[in-house]
Amino acid sequence: MADSKTINLLNNGEFTSRDVTSSNVGELRNELEIPTSANVNVGGTIRQNDFELTSGAYVAYTSNDKVGG
Repeated sequence: MADSKTINLLNNGEFTSRDVTSSNVGELRNELEIPTSANVNVGGTIRQNDFELTSGAYVAYTSNDKVGG
């Protein structure tokens, strides 16, 4: 079994602890089903898929696929 780590994931406007097994942003996209079109921020900076995740990291993602008014 893969090692897990706890990250702080932005959910409904607040950060909540979440256990994940991903070691980088690309794996996190798969684990949490984050769209490939979404920007993933770690520590307030947009990160690429190869960015390594650490326990305690603050993670948020935004998707720009909204349509309409």
